[in-house]
Amino acid sequence: MLVVSACGGGPAAGEGQSADPARGQGIYETRCAPCHGTEGRGDGPAAAGLEPKPRNLRDPEFWRGRTPAQLRLVVKLGKPGTLMPPFEGALSEAQIDAVVGYLESFRPGS
Repeated sequence: MLVVSACGGGPAAGEGQSADPARGQGIYETRCAPCHGTEGRGDGPAAAGLEPKPRNLRDPEFWRGRTPAQLRLVVKLGKPGTLMPPFEGALSEAQIDAVVGYLESFRPGS
């Protein structure tokens, strides 16, 4: 997910709201695709300058045993040891849920 332009967002909403994958796609394209790529392959325009490289969200190994709750935590809190920033405070709870809903479309067999 994008480090610099990822800041900003709407007001916080309550957890547990239903995810809106269509809304999540728009947020993903703005906030995540610069690093993860439009297709989620870790090949966005900013990826070349990042170490470690952004996660390939299409890799079946990435999805093995991964739950929506785990995805949500990484989107919300970031990933230590990488440039994956926390989106808590930059995205509302509903926006985070929507992004996770969209990320699920990258799961093999979806």
